[in-house]
Amino acid sequence: MRFNFFLTLASVMVLLLAEMKKADAQMTVAQPIQTKVETESGIRFFEGTWEEALVESKKTGKPIFMDCYTVWCVPCKMLAKDVFTRPEVGDYFNIHFINVKMDMGTEQGKVLNDKYQVTGYPTLLFLDGDGNLIHRIVGAPTADILLKEGGRAIDGKGYSSMSKAYEEGNRQPNFIQEYMDVLDIAGEGSKAAQICLNYFKTLDKSKLKEREYWELFCKYVKDVDADVSKYVYKNRAEFINLFGAAAVEKKLFQLFSNGAYRYWKKEGDSGIFDEKGFENYVHQLMKKDIRGKEQIIMDARMAYAMNTGDWAKYVQMGTDRLNDGEKSDFVVYNWALRVNMQCNDTELREKAAEWMDRMAIDCDRRPQSDATISLKKSFLRVADQLRHPEKKDKNYRPTITISGKIAALTDNDNTIKIIKKDGFFKQTVDSCEAKLDGTYELKMKVEKPGMYILECQGGQKVDFWAGTEDLKVDFPGFGKAKMRVIRPMYIHIQGGKDNEVINQMNWEIYQNYQLMGSISRPVYNYSGLVDSVKQQIASQLTDVAGKIVLDRLQHYAEVYADREAVLAILMLLKGEEYEETVKKVVDNLSKLYPGSLALKDFKAVLAQRELAKQGQMAPEFSCPTPDGKKNFGPQDFKGKFLVMDFWASWCGPCRAEIPHLKKAYEKYADKEVAFFSVSIDKSNAAWKKALGEENMPWEQVCVPQAGKEVMRLYQFSGIPYVLILDKEGRIVGTNLRGQALMDKLEELVNGKKTKAAKSSMMMVR
Repeated sequence: MRFNFFLTLASVMVLLLAEMKKADAQMTVAQPIQTKVETESGIRFFEGTWEEALVESKKTGKPIFMDCYTVWCVPCKMLAKDVFTRPEVGDYFNIHFINVKMDMGTEQGKVLNDKYQVTGYPTLLFLDGDGNLIHRIVGAPTADILLKEGGRAIDGKGYSSMSKAYEEGNRQPNFIQEYMDVLDIAGEGSKAAQICLNYFKTLDKSKLKEREYWELFCKYVKDVDADVSKYVYKNRAEFINLFGAAAVEKKLFQLFSNGAYRYWKKEGDSGIFDEKGFENYVHQLMKKDIRGKEQIIMDARMAYAMNTGDWAKYVQMGTDRLNDGEKSDFVVYNWALRVNMQCNDTELREKAAEWMDRMAIDCDRRPQSDATISLKKSFLRVADQLRHPEKKDKNYRPTITISGKIAALTDNDNTIKIIKKDGFFKQTVDSCEAKLDGTYELKMKVEKPGMYILECQGGQKVDFWAGTEDLKVDFPGFGKAKMRVIRPMYIHIQGGKDNEVINQMNWEIYQNYQLMGSISRPVYNYSGLVDSVKQQIASQLTDVAGKIVLDRLQHYAEVYADREAVLAILMLLKGEEYEETVKKVVDNLSKLYPGSLALKDFKAVLAQRELAKQGQMAPEFSCPTPDGKKNFGPQDFKGKFLVMDFWASWCGPCRAEIPHLKKAYEKYADKEVAFFSVSIDKSNAAWKKALGEENMPWEQVCVPQAGKEVMRLYQFSGIPYVLILDKEGRIVGTNLRGQALMDKLEELVNGKKTKAAKSSMMMVR
């Protein structure tokens, strides 16, 4: 798909001329798209403190369900995304429990971590109102298992009560079998295994031929020397006839594998290897009829080489096995991970990196799929870490060089700045002065890969993606000009595949800026139109131009769906018509970059977008009036429809919109409609001066930090931004200006639907 900018421009200008000819006629505009409202489902988590949760538990009589998670735990995130959000899970847990999420990395989390002896994540705890343990789940259960274990906690059959019953002598078969399941899911598999062996001692061994007891044996017995294990091996033919060769051979392989790992005993920071005992076990094992016994021995030898620190032997064995045809992705990947984490020898690390290279090449020979591509990336990533040991440090941050030249230097300001973009907030992270020849160089430590701004001489700017690759950016500079004209310009970034995406995005935005100017100039220079008609025509045409650039960017989002920097484009694709594309690309990125911090941040943006959509309750805030005597926020106008206008004194389109707001106020203010203007001015003085000039007869407030937090809450990046809330405080209209605002109010107040359009002409921050 290719786009022709000038063809698009010509088409828009034809539309412009047509609009001029019918300027005196009644103009019809498009109806805004209604956003589908999604109902909340899944577990609703308590928002108060831990102490408040305990109080609420006692007050309601409901036990506490606590999700013990960490921010770095991938299974925790999968559990939160795929299980906690299930409607059936939410229905049960919201009724029966006070649900609490606890980040175990916080101070409160560390206290609870010690109290309940949490050793892995996720761990799910069921507690009474006094904080006493009822039940626990270690690991990430499926929805069905979570519901089952939640039922155990409610029915008094959880870990604590069953452990007490066992200690008190309960040995009923049904109880014992259920108790082993409880111990297993509570992370006490070794205890369950011992109880299982004790239980089998009370039974005739022939009971193993019944499926119920065979399944218990397969699930819990780990000891190859146990009498029941010897019985199964001795009578393997009979068991194969009963349960199939695959199941029996798999269990015997597991038992004899467990036996091979018994000869290393941990002591302090090291351990003792009973090499003689192990070699005797190998001798005996080779006499056994066990499928895969050679693999058992090789795996054990590599494990003991690792435990004893003999990495030369470990790597040599791995290389030999690869040469002999070992192709298991999981096995070889884990070999390399162990070398990466524990071995410091450069030559041995290089050999392990070559394992990963070979596995990556093997991926190229397979049918290509998302899974195969992701697997190849994982192999290459570990290979890179093996060759660059500093990258295995979780605190490692790459340093990139940003260099270039300013063509035209000024007399006093030749500063180059790197500005970090964090949502709606910006912060200078580094800077330098250009040399006399105009060249500059910055060393940037990339704390978080993502979008940044490179600024030259306080005015010329370019968005770029900071990752792991060096960049070169040249600026034209302002030179000796007495007057600096700061307008969007296209500045090319050299370096990195991610910045190919950013270059394309910047180019499209630059072209759109030119298109906007080409549209607005002839409209406002046309003498046959009154100003209000000019503004309306320009607004409609800039809508068309804005839609053109967004559709182009949608195309590039699909083209570059495998690059992390495509997130910069997704940030611009707001609205129902782009939701499918955004979701598709995000899902793909989640597979390719599971640890991406930039992707994590964008998912948080998507979550906030959902909260700011039509049909959702408007986010609350409260800010002072000009005299500072009162505070107002959208929540203070419930019972009326609310027109909420975000603006600033410095924003020309905002000031131009005020007459339209006054017109709406005159018509609807006495018809259960309130008006509320929210300034994002940095200067209170400038805001108050503008208020005196505009004389708006409705409530006014100014938000702190130039409105950045409010912009985040409502997910807009330009002003004026006008919303309408219904009488309950739900968002029922967004980005409404001029006639579109009047039409929406007419629909809400008098039930008269008219066609309306949203304007996209804003002052962008």
